[in-house]
Amino acid sequence: MVVGQVRRAHGVRGAWAVESLSDAPDAMLASGAVLFAGDREGNLAPDAEAQPLHVEDGRPMNKEWLVRVREVTDRDIADSWRGRYLLADAATLPDADDDEVYVGDLIGMRVDVDGRGPVGTVRDVYDAPQGYILEVETATGRPLVPWTDDLVLSVDDEERVIIFAPLDGLFD
Repeated sequence: MVVGQVRRAHGVRGAWAVESLSDAPDAMLASGAVLFAGDREGNLAPDAEAQPLHVEDGRPMNKEWLVRVREVTDRDIADSWRGRYLLADAATLPDADDDEVYVGDLIGMRVDVDGRGPVGTVRDVYDAPQGYILEVETATGRPLVPWTDDLVLSVDDEERVIIFAPLDGLFD
């Protein structure tokens, strides 16, 4: 499961500024957590990069998290991780309630419009002051769609589909 994205290196000892993609970053990015390199869909990186990353220090820093892992020890290596996704073992996470979904699980889900069918795929999720915003990759572009109760009709975790209410012009 995707829990964060490395935004940039921080300091000379190889720490990262990480954007949390988890509702519980204090558990997912904290000291003692074990993370893995992956892609935005939650798949592990190739074998050479899929080694565990042991968090030695993780704490909030402004709107991001400052994370230092044992395996990354200098700024140059840390900077090479820019844009990479960090995964946690889904087996170690508590199950989401029936009406909840992990934010990181939204990436890669198919987007359907009620009565119209598939229109695209979730490319990214942004945590804005007014709530989450999904970037949906469609055949005609990448609209930003707010995650609101009146727009999101349902989420099927097993089928990996989000069904939105019809909204004129949004996915045209």
